[in-house]
Amino acid sequence: ATECVQDMIYTMRVIESVGLQVKKHMVLWTDNKGTVDLTNNWSAGGNTRHVEVRYAFLRELKEQGTIVLKWLPGVENRADVFTKNLPRAAFEKHIRNFCGEDEYYGKE
Repeated sequence: ATECVQDMIYTMRVIESVGLQVKKHMVLWTDNKGTVDLTNNWSAGGNTRHVEVRYAFLRELKEQGTIVLKWLPGVENRADVFTKNLPRAAFEKHIRNFCGEDEYYGKE
Protein backbone atom coordinates (compact mmCIF):
# COMPACT_ATOMS: atom_id res chain seq x y z
CA ALA A 1 0.00 0.00 0.00
CA THR A 2 2.88 2.34 0.77
CA GLU A 3 4.34 2.08 -2.73
CA CYS A 4 0.92 2.67 -4.27
CA VAL A 5 0.40 5.77 -2.12
CA GLN A 6 3.84 7.05 -3.17
CA ASP A 7 2.76 6.66 -6.81
CA MET A 8 -0.51 8.44 -6.04
CA ILE A 9 1.33 11.37 -4.48
CA TYR A 10 3.75 11.56 -7.40
CA THR A 11 0.85 11.61 -9.86
CA MET A 12 -0.94 14.23 -7.76
CA ARG A 13 2.14 16.47 -7.82
CA VAL A 14 2.54 16.08 -11.59
CA ILE A 15 -1.12 17.00 -12.12
CA GLU A 16 -0.81 20.00 -9.79
CA SER A 17 2.42 21.12 -11.50
CA VAL A 18 0.51 21.68 -14.75
CA GLY A 19 -2.04 23.84 -12.96
CA LEU A 20 -4.84 21.32 -12.42
CA GLN A 21 -6.48 20.59 -9.09
CA VAL A 22 -6.66 17.19 -7.45
CA LYS A 23 -9.68 16.39 -5.32
CA LYS A 24 -8.57 15.29 -1.86
CA HIS A 25 -8.85 12.95 -0.12
CA MET A 26 -7.63 10.28 -2.49
CA VAL A 27 -9.10 6.85 -1.76
CA LEU A 28 -6.97 3.70 -1.82
CA TRP A 29 -8.99 0.49 -1.78
CA THR A 30 -7.08 -2.53 -0.45
CA ASP A 31 -7.94 -6.12 0.39
CA ASN A 32 -5.37 -6.15 3.21
CA LYS A 33 -7.29 -5.63 6.46
CA GLY A 34 -4.04 -5.37 8.42
CA THR A 35 -2.93 -2.39 6.35
CA VAL A 36 -6.19 -0.58 6.96
CA ASP A 37 -6.08 -1.36 10.69
CA LEU A 38 -2.45 -0.26 11.10
CA THR A 39 -3.05 2.93 9.16
CA ASN A 40 -6.04 3.74 11.33
CA ASN A 41 -3.95 2.77 14.39
CA TRP A 42 -6.47 0.20 15.57
CA SER A 43 -4.19 -2.80 16.00
CA ALA A 44 -0.69 -1.41 16.45
CA GLY A 45 0.94 -3.62 19.06
CA GLY A 46 4.32 -5.00 20.01
CA ASN A 47 4.46 -7.38 17.04
CA THR A 48 4.26 -4.57 14.47
CA ARG A 49 7.65 -2.97 15.14
CA HIS A 50 9.12 -3.85 11.74
CA VAL A 51 6.36 -2.12 9.79
CA GLU A 52 6.02 1.01 11.90
CA VAL A 53 7.93 3.35 9.56
CA ARG A 54 5.89 2.47 6.47
CA TYR A 55 2.57 2.72 8.25
CA ALA A 56 3.55 5.89 10.09
CA PHE A 57 3.90 7.47 6.63
CA LEU A 58 0.39 6.30 5.72
CA ARG A 59 -0.99 7.52 9.06
CA GLU A 60 0.53 10.98 8.54
CA LEU A 61 -1.04 11.26 5.09
CA LYS A 62 -4.38 10.10 6.49
CA GLU A 63 -4.24 12.69 9.28
CA GLN A 64 -3.38 15.41 6.73
CA GLY A 65 -6.46 14.46 4.73
CA THR A 66 -4.44 13.47 1.67
CA ILE A 67 -5.50 9.81 1.55
CA VAL A 68 -8.11 7.47 2.96
CA LEU A 69 -7.57 3.72 3.05
CA LYS A 70 -10.66 1.57 2.72
CA TRP A 71 -11.00 -2.19 2.91
CA LEU A 72 -12.41 -4.17 0.00
CA PRO A 73 -12.92 -7.94 0.07
CA GLY A 74 -10.42 -9.78 -2.12
CA VAL A 75 -13.12 -11.26 -4.35
CA GLU A 76 -14.26 -7.73 -5.24
CA ASN A 77 -10.79 -6.30 -5.91
CA ARG A 78 -10.63 -5.54 -9.64
CA ALA A 79 -6.88 -4.82 -9.55
CA ASP A 80 -6.22 -8.52 -8.91
CA VAL A 81 -6.56 -9.00 -12.68
CA PHE A 82 -3.19 -7.27 -13.04
CA THR A 83 -1.43 -8.71 -9.99
CA LYS A 84 -2.55 -12.33 -9.56
CA ASN A 85 -3.36 -15.45 -11.51
CA LEU A 86 -7.10 -15.64 -11.06
CA PRO A 87 -9.47 -18.54 -11.69
CA ARG A 88 -11.34 -18.18 -14.97
CA ALA A 89 -14.62 -17.05 -13.39
CA ALA A 90 -12.97 -14.30 -11.34
CA PHE A 91 -10.85 -13.20 -14.30
CA GLU A 92 -13.87 -12.91 -16.59
CA LYS A 93 -15.82 -11.04 -13.91
CA HIS A 94 -13.13 -8.39 -13.38
CA ILE A 95 -11.75 -8.03 -16.91
CA ARG A 96 -15.11 -6.71 -18.11
CA ASN A 97 -14.51 -3.60 -15.99
CA PHE A 98 -11.42 -2.76 -18.01
CA CYS A 99 -12.14 -4.12 -21.48
CA GLY A 100 -15.93 -4.11 -21.71
CA GLU A 101 -18.01 -6.84 -23.26
CA ASP A 102 -16.78 -8.64 -26.36
CA GLU A 103 -19.70 -9.50 -28.62
CA TYR A 104 -17.64 -12.19 -30.37
CA TYR A 105 -16.20 -13.86 -27.26
CA GLY A 106 -17.51 -17.38 -26.79
CA LYS A 107 -19.13 -17.61 -30.23
CA GLU A 108 -18.07 -20.31 -32.62
